[in-house]
Amino acid sequence: MHRTQVYIEDDIFAKAKIVAQSLNISISQFIRDAVSNQLKTKETNDMKSFFDNMTPLESFKDIDATDYVHSIRSKSRIING
Repeated sequence: MHRTQVYIEDDIFAKAKIVAQSLNISISQFIRDAVSNQLKTKETNDMKSFFDNMTPLESFKDIDATDYVHSIRSKSRIING
């Protein structure tokens, strides 16, 4: 674990301290959790944005993805035994 020092406005610190106490955790743990949650949210949003902005290859632009996957699966020797 890395030790660091940060400056937090008094009103934000007071609110964070109240929430940390209500969760029965230290203010340090509360801040670690908050940073970790923010990073997870950022990663999720970035990945969602990535996929939302994807465009299909020209050869697949008129093909419904769900129908295509079902057609491939229906021909599988492993799945259909």
